[in-house]
Amino acid sequence: MERETYIKQYGKYVFVYIIFLVGVIGHTTKPLFDPMVAITPYTLFIMGTFVLYHTVRKNGLPVILWMAGTYIVTFTLEAIGVHTGLVFGGYDYGEVLAPLLFGVPLIIGYNWVFVVLGAACIAQHYITRPLMFALITGLIAVLFDTILEPVAIQLGYWTWDTGYVPLQNYAAWFVISFAAAFVLKQFKVAFYTPVAIHYFIAQSLFFIALIVLL
Repeated sequence: MERETYIKQYGKYVFVYIIFLVGVIGHTTKPLFDPMVAITPYTLFIMGTFVLYHTVRKNGLPVILWMAGTYIVTFTLEAIGVHTGLVFGGYDYGEVLAPLLFGVPLIIGYNWVFVVLGAACIAQHYITRPLMFALITGLIAVLFDTILEPVAIQLGYWTWDTGYVPLQNYAAWFVISFAAAFVLKQFKVAFYTPVAIHYFIAQSLFFIALIVLL
């Protein structure tokens, strides 16, 4: 009984970390590297859907509407950014995260949702006032992107026209994450789920490990 209770309570978190541990092993083992990179968008989709299920199950319809809106807005901004360089700076996506629409991987907006959600769930532990909550969420999201960028560039997710990450990119990350988080609070959307926090942490540890090991 105790073992069953432990699995029911913590099994979903352990699952998240195991998946990303497998990802680290696959990316740092030469025979597994190519197939591991190839399944990246599918892994992100499966893991995002796993978090989506637990989030919606806990919080209901309003958070689905927020997620859908966040996906549409971030994907649109990415599409504008790719073609104009006005949002994040000049950059182009590779084929690693395919399929692409308007030059942007469909999975990108999906991952944006769960990065902001995870950052918001962490921020929720520290502050609830809308402006400060959104500020902390934005800063956490930017910190995530600073960890993500070197690995994403090395793995061919995207390339920057300048050859380096422009400050404009981090400013855009902050503004977008801040706005999405502010909407959560302003409209009193129930969103908190521990799975989102563990997904955010596991993904961050994954990129940190690859910075060290690749």
